[in-house]
Amino acid sequence: MQVRIGIMERGQESALIDLYRWLLRDQDVQRHTTLQWVPASPHSGTMGVVDVINLVVGQGLTALNLALSYAAWRAARPAAPSITISVDGGSLTVHDASEETIRRIVAELGGLSEDTEPGMDSEPDTA
Repeated sequence: MQVRIGIMERGQESALIDLYRWLLRDQDVQRHTTLQWVPASPHSGTMGVVDVINLVVGQGLTALNLALSYAAWRAARPAAPSITISVDGGSLTVHDASEETIRRIVAELGGLSEDTEPGMDSEPDTA
């Protein structure tokens, strides 16, 4: 499955580069995906997205793994711009790392694996 992560705001490309580097350092993401940085062209059909991160996802990575990696990145950068996550023709723009946002990301990426959402009914451990 291919997942695209993009940023819509010109001048904010450095935040997307930072997320790309964050994902490269995440062992779960690194082990189960192929990450690729793709500068968007005006005619690429990306509907205004400036640059994108392509993730070709293999078996083993769950939607929750990817959502939690995003949440950790966002927690370290609360002023980061909105990003758009696209998969299978659908897209989701997220602005924060709230529990609701993480649930929305998991729902959007739900096809990553059959056991995508273990423990999603329980509250996250914040201790």
